[in-house]
Amino acid sequence: MPRLCNLLRSFCLLLPAFIFFGTAEVYADDIKSVKGMLKKAVEAQDEAAFDTVLSMALMTWPGKRVAILKAAEGLQANWMAEEQIAEIEVAAKVAVAAEEASRARGIVYYLDPALWNGQAELGAGSSTGDTDEKSLSIGLSFNRKFGPEWEHDLDLDFDYARSSGITKRQKFVTKYETIWRPWKSAFLLNYTELELDRFSGYDYRVVENIGIGFDLISNSNHRFRIEGGPGLRFSQFKETGENETEFLGRLSTTYDWKISDTMTLRDRASVIFATVSTTVENDIQFSAKINAHLAAKLSFGTKYDSAPPLGTSAWDTSTRATLVYGF
Repeated sequence: MPRLCNLLRSFCLLLPAFIFFGTAEVYADDIKSVKGMLKKAVEAQDEAAFDTVLSMALMTWPGKRVAILKAAEGLQANWMAEEQIAEIEVAAKVAVAAEEASRARGIVYYLDPALWNGQAELGAGSSTGDTDEKSLSIGLSFNRKFGPEWEHDLDLDFDYARSSGITKRQKFVTKYETIWRPWKSAFLLNYTELELDRFSGYDYRVVENIGIGFDLISNSNHRFRIEGGPGLRFSQFKETGENETEFLGRLSTTYDWKISDTMTLRDRASVIFATVSTTVENDIQFSAKINAHLAAKLSFGTKYDSAPPLGTSAWDTSTRATLVYGF
């Protein structure tokens, strides 16, 4: 067990270096690589090179045939064979039929885990010497889009740390957000958050918020949205067992920056103006892809509560270095 803990500690210490210096070994996404070569052929007005790249790609990745054809169609459909265009149209009809058949399953359509995009995170560390410290962080996130209008996001995070035999952190947070997009750049949302933090002074805190949001920037490299609205916060104090209900206004921003095909940066900030206290949170995440399913991520979170329970700190910070598996 000590050897495993030391290995995990080394892994966590090396993650930041790997993120910054290991990107030369990152495998590029197949479709993006093909699309890049096709784009260069189009820019050079070289139809022969376009045909060669497309033919080689279709032979190399037969399982991604439709995706490759769609990428080529988006760049220069006039250079493609009629049967290739027809194949894309047939695939689209088959996809629509499959979606309709899936919807016909009723509630199973919404709960089927195979239709949700998911990510699992794991980070751990251990140190010995003047202090004996062990830490563990686990995260799960799921995303599902129901057509162009509905989107669901579910995040679950657990942090645990012990130092010299004493538990220093034990925190579980789950967030669920539903977005409805009846307009092009605006949307309505429902946001729910449950927090169980042993050292916060609360047994639990629940935030329920409805609001409206706007996509202020949305392009291939940058996305920035802002959302806000009214809600309620329910809290139970650990020492007294008393319950507290607050009316609130919540304002949140999300910024995504695609630095390259393999590196991304995300910053999420929120402010809750409640009748008893104000809570400010910010979480910044940097991730680098290792391959199509695996990535390394470094995140830093900060939280401030203007009126914390007696004996607890107004500030809470956390740093996590994790491996992320997408499924």
